[in-house]
Amino acid sequence: MITAEEVCVRIAKKLGSKANSYTLNEDTAFDSVGLSSLQIADIVYTIEDDLEIEFDESKAASVKTVADLVKLAEETQQGSAAA
Repeated sequence: MITAEEVCVRIAKKLGSKANSYTLNEDTAFDSVGLSSLQIADIVYTIEDDLEIEFDESKAASVKTVADLVKLAEETQQGSAAA
């Protein structure tokens, strides 16, 4: 399981010194903080590796906010546990 706070920590690491300019929470949209699509993909892949899951690519591509990513991780974990 991953929390919104853990995702925000990963975003802050990607943003570096610019992270202080933003309030990061579950409603944070990835594009609103200036993350490139490559940085977003890196966060998504890191979470997959950490949780030992694999997101559906089309669903992962539609993730827009921290909450979306947390929800996708939860759904994917539940789906893999049921399999």
